[in-house]
Amino acid sequence: MLLLKEAYENDAILKLFPKPNYSHISPNIKVGDAIWIDFDDIYIDDELGNIARSDGQDPSHIEDLKSSFSAGVIVNEELGAVKRQPEGSPKPWVLKYGFGRTFSQMELGVNGWAFNPIDGTDTEIEDVQSFENEPKAPKSINQEKDIIRIKSKQVKEGRLSNNEDDIYANLKKTYPRRKKESIARIAAGIFEENNTPVKYTYYTDAKIKLWRKNHCADWFEIVGDWDSKKQAFGFTSKIGGLMRTFHRARVKYAEGGFVSYVNTFTGSVSKGSTLDDQRVSIVNEYIRLRVVDALVYGVNIKFLTLNGFFPQAHGIDKWSKFIEIDQDSLEKKVKAAIKIAKKKRSIGDAA
Repeated sequence: MLLLKEAYENDAILKLFPKPNYSHISPNIKVGDAIWIDFDDIYIDDELGNIARSDGQDPSHIEDLKSSFSAGVIVNEELGAVKRQPEGSPKPWVLKYGFGRTFSQMELGVNGWAFNPIDGTDTEIEDVQSFENEPKAPKSINQEKDIIRIKSKQVKEGRLSNNEDDIYANLKKTYPRRKKESIARIAAGIFEENNTPVKYTYYTDAKIKLWRKNHCADWFEIVGDWDSKKQAFGFTSKIGGLMRTFHRARVKYAEGGFVSYVNTFTGSVSKGSTLDDQRVSIVNEYIRLRVVDALVYGVNIKFLTLNGFFPQAHGIDKWSKFIEIDQDSLEKKVKAAIKIAKKKRSIGDAA
C-alpha cells in the first residue's frame, strides 16, 4: 500500500479514485475527474469555506484521519472537491468540502492531494456540502470480537498459519485503518483462542485477571481497589497510561493520605520498539511525573510506587511473579532527576 507522499502526483492511481455524482441534487452540477493540486494553490478556510459545518472541524476527527492516512492510501475512498476561482484571484482553487481530510494530510507533511473539480451555483454547492456531511449508508462496524472469530476460524481450518508473525501481518494487511492498539488486542484474542506459540504475552483486562489467578504467587489489585495486605491502592497500567494512573493515585492520597502502587506492561514489541526499550520508557515516564510534581509543589512525595513489570517474554521472564524494580535505585534516580531539573529548569533533562 502506497504512503501519502509516495502516492502524490502518481498519475497512475488518479483514475482509481471514485467520482461522485450529485445529479439527485441538480443535473447541472458538474464534477471533473480527479487531479493533483498543491495545497498552496487552494484557498482553504474552514470557517468561511465549509458553510455546512457551523462548528468547524473536530480535532479528534483530524487525529483519527491522520492515523488512517498514515497507514497508506485506499483509492476507493472519495476525495475532497475544489471549485475554480475567478480570474485574478490570489489562488486558482477554493476548497468546498473535504476539510478534515485536507487538514490531516497537511499535518502529515504532504504538499498536496487529489481533488475533484466541481462547478455549480452557490445554492447547488451548498447543498452538496451539506449532503457530504450526511452519514453514508448504514453498515455495522466490525467489532474486535467479530474479527477474532473469523480469523480464528481461518486458523482452525488451516487457511491462516497459526504463527504469531503471520497473524500480525494478515491483520495489518486486512485492516490497515485500525489503530495499533486495536490490532494488538485482536491478535491477543486470536493467540488465546488458538494456543498460538508466541514470543511475548500482551495483556488485556481479562488476561491480567487470568494471570493473577493462574500464575502469580502474590495477590495484587488492578483498577485502584484497596489492597489490605499491602495497605495501598493497586493499579495496573500499559505503557503510555501512567500519567492517568499517577493522577488517580494523587487524588487518593489527597483524599485519605493512602499511597498506591502500579504494575505495568508494554505494547506490541517490534524491532524498533523492543521490550527493554518500552520498559525503560515506562520508568522514565514515572521519573518525569515525579519531577513535575516536585517542581510544582516544592516537595518530593512518593504517593505512587512503580512496583514492576508483568512477565511478557516467554522463556526469559519468570511467570510466577512481577519483574520488580529496585526501589532504592529508582528513588536515587528520581532525586537526581529533580536536582537536575531544578538547576536547569528543564523537564526534558530529568530522565
